[in-house]
Amino acid sequence: MNNIRRGWCPSLFKPMETGDGFLCRIKPFFGSVTSDQAQFVAEISEQYGNGYINLSQKGNLQLRGFTRENIDLVIPQVIKAQLSSDTANMEEKRNIMISPLWDIDSLRHAEVYDIAQELQIALQNHPDIHPLTGKFSFLISGGEQYGLQKIYNDVNIRAYKDQWIVQLGKFEQVILCEKQQLVPLILEIMQFCIHHQIKRLLESQNAEQYLKECVYPTIYYKNVEDQHLLPLGFVELSTISFVHIGVPFGLINAGQLSDLANFAEQYGNGTMRFTPWRSIILPDCEQEALEKLGDFITDDHDPRLHITLCPGKPSCIQGQQATMQDVFDLIPIWKNQKQILHLSGCAKGCASPGINPVTLSATADGYNLILNGKADQKPSYRNLKLTEILNLLQTEFCNSH
Repeated sequence: MNNIRRGWCPSLFKPMETGDGFLCRIKPFFGSVTSDQAQFVAEISEQYGNGYINLSQKGNLQLRGFTRENIDLVIPQVIKAQLSSDTANMEEKRNIMISPLWDIDSLRHAEVYDIAQELQIALQNHPDIHPLTGKFSFLISGGEQYGLQKIYNDVNIRAYKDQWIVQLGKFEQVILCEKQQLVPLILEIMQFCIHHQIKRLLESQNAEQYLKECVYPTIYYKNVEDQHLLPLGFVELSTISFVHIGVPFGLINAGQLSDLANFAEQYGNGTMRFTPWRSIILPDCEQEALEKLGDFITDDHDPRLHITLCPGKPSCIQGQQATMQDVFDLIPIWKNQKQILHLSGCAKGCASPGINPVTLSATADGYNLILNGKADQKPSYRNLKLTEILNLLQTEFCNSH
């Protein structure tokens, strides 16, 4: 197997070495799987990996603990299970995100899925468009009530009045166009990026570079739409009911995934959907299933919803502390908080690269504490032990909020 690298965005064909073996990513088509596919993922995770799976912020599954040889064995099985493209080129650039409620949200735009399919086929039919980077991604937002309004990918297609806009990263000068113009425009943008060796469009200067040469009309767009959080537990919408569960810290094991597949079959319609919020939807699922889902988060007030973390030591090569172990001491302290506490295994801050109210960034000697910053920024306190952190958060942060 070739092209195995460390420290980049992994895929099925190009896994990443971590502290507990190789990590490979399975990208369910538009975040949805059948119960049989979920059982398959659970089986290969346990048979060929270490049985642990991370849910990503793009609705993907990151299977842990593989050897290089085992990944070679798994690839054709994943393709056969219709959970991957046939080639590494297509799999790497197949990063198209739509709302997990694209077909059942009351405010959904009927054309979202068609646009996503058309874009996927166009990428498949243009092998000359090589992946710019494994992280280059697309988003299609139809203005759903529980949608993707506050999520930004490299190329964001958003419903706008009776037309569509294409937003590059978070840049507020956007391209206005009709539905039939969308996919040709996206292909043109990708060709431009390849020609100018632009790997991402999240950087404003890269978006601005393309827009200077864009021949389509542009308008100013300020994203002021409200982001409605999808409730946990049993949810009833006008057209459907379903069960929505949070996955604690985005980590699930093979046995839990297998159980969910059985519940989807027994109580729901035999499908599951993975969300960009590291949660899982069981469509058409009966409320009775909640009684059997004690391993998951089913309450919107659960403090674990406001703590984000990476696997840390020893699962990650860069990890300096055992974050998955330390987090359990932090949960009671964060019980009444509504802001995010970011627990990072190192200064890279992979689990939450942006600014957070409180970040604990692991060092060889403990944790740096950063207030309103990122994991690699100047800390307010250095190399704190866990007991010191607990006291500090209780006395100086939690009591004042």
